Amino acid sequence: MFLIIHNPLSNNRKSKKNTNKVVRFFRRHHIPFILRSSLKIENLDEYLASNASIEHILHLGGDGSINYLINSVDITEIKQPIYLSKSGSGNDFLRSLKQLGTGNITLSTAHTNVKDTLFINGCGIGVDASVCHYVNNDKRKNKLSYFKNVFKAVSAFKRIEIDLKVDGKDYHYKDAYFVSIQNGKYFGGGMKVAPNADITDDQYEVCVAFNLNAFLLQLLFLTIYSGSHVHLKKRVAMHRGKNISVKVSSPCYFQADGEVLADVKELTVEKAKSRNLIAFQKNAIKAEFSQKK
Repeated sequence: MFLIIHNPLSNNRKSKKNTNKVVRFFRRHHIPFILRSSLKIENLDEYLASNASIEHILHLGGDGSINYLINSVDITEIKQPIYLSKSGSGNDFLRSLKQLGTGNITLSTAHTNVKDTLFINGCGIGVDASVCHYVNNDKRKNKLSYFKNVFKAVSAFKRIEIDLKVDGKDYHYKDAYFVSIQNGKYFGGGMKVAPNADITDDQYEVCVAFNLNAFLLQLLFLTIYSGSHVHLKKRVAMHRGKNISVKVSSPCYFQADGEVLADVKELTVEKAKSRNLIAFQKNAIKAEFSQKK
């Protein structure tokens, strides 16, 4: 028996279409399942304990929904295999997971001066988090609105100074726009901000954009889609390490898997735990359950 968890608010309330496709697949192949909204499961641990027939979990949702899952329950204590499938407006973590199929995925803690939070894909301070703030508050979530919000965030953002420490080494950047600490390769809906990141590793790829004006920053965003921004040594710095700390010269928006906090000035990142996760693939599930019949 599968427990299918979906978020009806995901993708600006447009996730119902994808949920229906998954339900039709399970029915067509006679795979038993229970469908539940994440909004109606108050305690997932208790729900699983009271439903002993559940052998597998399929979680439908984007980066924000996955972030809510890992912050609301200790998924390392869940015994059932956990499958993930996209159903949101942002699916950057799943882009990395699908390339692996399955893996022992790093879950990380971001300690900030505002609050602590777990993340699975990446976190950052600066204009990238400002973009997330504008996108999250935009009722129209599509590619056009994303670029509109990038322009809005870049236009309003005031450059900052960043003090970065990576495994004990100190770096200072003036006129910086953002620092992104990545477990996964992608952010912003498919931008390959950290081409060498590995979601199963306990090291992070850190990207700092600096020495830019607003026009050059918007050009930089175009190069990030291919990952070629890493060659712009005078504008972009890439670091790799296990223990990361950041201080900025003035309070900024901070994002973890696209979920935003305001007025963050300090941040440290470290690995919290790890858990095996599986990218949901219909052919693999169909083959597995055909053998059981």
